[in-house]
Amino acid sequence: MKKSVSKKTFVLSVLMSAGILLTGCSGTEAESSESTPMGSSTEAMQGSVGGTEAGTNHISEKLSDMLVIDADVVLPKEQVYSVYALTKQAFPREDLDVFFGASEAVVTVHPEWEGAYSAKTEEGGYFSTDPYGNFTYAKDEERDDYIVYLVESAYYNAGSCSFQKEEIPDLSFLNAENAIQMGKERIKELTGQDSEVLAAYALNREILTELEEEYRQTQKYQEDAQRGKETTVDDWSDEDEIYYMEFELTKDGLPIYSGIHEPGISMAVETFWTAETRITMLLDKDGIRYIVSRGGIFDASPEAEAQTIISAEAALEAVKEIYVNTILNSQVTISRIWLEYVVVPDWEEKEQYKLVPYWCVQIDSPSGNSSAERINAVTGGNLAYGE
Repeated sequence: MKKSVSKKTFVLSVLMSAGILLTGCSGTEAESSESTPMGSSTEAMQGSVGGTEAGTNHISEKLSDMLVIDADVVLPKEQVYSVYALTKQAFPREDLDVFFGASEAVVTVHPEWEGAYSAKTEEGGYFSTDPYGNFTYAKDEERDDYIVYLVESAYYNAGSCSFQKEEIPDLSFLNAENAIQMGKERIKELTGQDSEVLAAYALNREILTELEEEYRQTQKYQEDAQRGKETTVDDWSDEDEIYYMEFELTKDGLPIYSGIHEPGISMAVETFWTAETRITMLLDKDGIRYIVSRGGIFDASPEAEAQTIISAEAALEAVKEIYVNTILNSQVTISRIWLEYVVVPDWEEKEQYKLVPYWCVQIDSPSGNSSAERINAVTGGNLAYGE
């Protein structure tokens, strides 16, 4: 693929303005980790990075006054992974009763977008899907959208793509651990994909009332009220016990890039695609009352036999090569390295996608923002350049 900028030009602008950020997030706040004393050479590592054992290792190295490695390395369980060709799919119309049951839903086919349709019920139920693995369901569209808005306004920092972390209390109809497990089982049933929870919150009448009161103090509420478009619910009750859960999908035991709790994908080539793959769910005593799947329905076929991936050390060396000769205005720290799958375009075939394993090397700046270099675990190429 033809590159629109040189690597030298791109490197000089990393961290603060690293090309086009696909998710619209500036990065994720640096997570705290146990500090290791810095030295002028690499310190001894616990175990073999990139080996077959599970766990976390740590690499510490001071490359210069401005570039420090103090990184937790999350080891994959295997050394061999596949590259998959993806076929994204719409949610089957014949399976709509999984959401609406016996309710009479009026289905409308999109007039131009093949494979896209929506469905509504008189009770306020809503469903829509497109041909790219996305779908949305709400038992009560207006009310459920409002609950999700309240939760994300309170607990989600869009600037850093991070959810607030807090302990999840149990609700009366189901404890939190079982709710998360039920969410994973429902995702498997609906999409065929495995998943892990990224964030979860327990909601009840008291909490929803507090969240709504916080919303009423915001400038957005004041502006909406002036236009007569503010949203409020005056009848929160003991029936409003709900788990809000955010899930990432997984493949071969690895997370698939979700855009949550990690830096966004930045590009130095003229391309754009939606890389996020994750699922948002509201669960109550009756089951799923709201679910949004971003790219969650797909068929993944191995392109070839699974291949031995490069080690985390090799990926780190590729990143060091980029940064070690770069003029940095303030100290940056490579803080975390892990392996994940990323949905990327098939650079040769229009509207075709692949699932490729990448080493994600997170780089933190003093401001608390983060960026990342994603190194192809099969080829060693850099995702920023379509490799």
